[in-house]
Amino acid sequence: MNFYYLLNYLSIILPILPILLIIFLNKNPQKINKTKLLFLNIFLLLITIVLIYSRFVEPKYLLQNEVTINTGFPSKIVLISDLHVGAFSSPKILENVVTEINKIEDVDFVVIAGDIVYHPSGSLDTLLSPLKEIKSPVYIVLGNHDSENIRNSYEKEIKNFFSGSNFYFLKNNSEYIDELNINVLGLGDLWAKEADITKINLFTKEDNLIVIAHSPDTVYKYKNTIPDLTLSGHTHGGQIRIPFIYKWFIPSKYEFDQGLYNTLNGKVYVSSGIGNTGLPFRLGIPPCIDVLKTY
Repeated sequence: MNFYYLLNYLSIILPILPILLIIFLNKNPQKINKTKLLFLNIFLLLITIVLIYSRFVEPKYLLQNEVTINTGFPSKIVLISDLHVGAFSSPKILENVVTEINKIEDVDFVVIAGDIVYHPSGSLDTLLSPLKEIKSPVYIVLGNHDSENIRNSYEKEIKNFFSGSNFYFLKNNSEYIDELNINVLGLGDLWAKEADITKINLFTKEDNLIVIAHSPDTVYKYKNTIPDLTLSGHTHGGQIRIPFIYKWFIPSKYEFDQGLYNTLNGKVYVSSGIGNTGLPFRLGIPPCIDVLKTY
């Protein structure tokens, strides 16, 4: 069995462990001061509640966040990232995401900002099938968990899956949306050393340019042309947001977390993602669909 699938199963019984410890401690209450025992029981009970919530409740809760961004051109973009379909997720979660996306009115296009899979088992055509139901045009880039230079050979399967007329698989290439007068450039993954930043230099300041880059740190590689907006993911917003601790685990050198940033290399919007990595838990940062209205 894949280690991550085993970890997923083990995480199901993890919330039971504090309860077992409570039972054990209360079988011999005379060995512990009654006041200490009371506080210990309360503490272990709180841990149980947090574990149950972060394992079974929050990862299945889907938040929708609307943001307005000044780019100099109008559009309505739905941004999702870090689906991580595989060990910790299922097509059912994707079905919920797609259902909510299709409810949003007047969407110009959808962006999937990388990390589509996470140690998947079985056919990607089956696991990713709900995405075929998205009604709007979809622009996709790879993340570090998708790229062949870092992980297994998922890139070809992902590219083949997104080969339909409604999908635009981007890896250091762009698409022009005529009716919106917007150029969408998708870069390869930064961690996989596949981000060809020179592609940005093909555009001028007069072009309406949106760049999709899985890691927000990519913006600090920009040289000459500065895009109007960069859309990213990768950070999960910390995933388990324990105050003063979670930022140490965010995979960014430039203190990106989640939300909108104004950098010297342009505006960057970072999605907190849909799925989980490392552990099948989320706390304080539910899965999120971002609805970006530019003007």
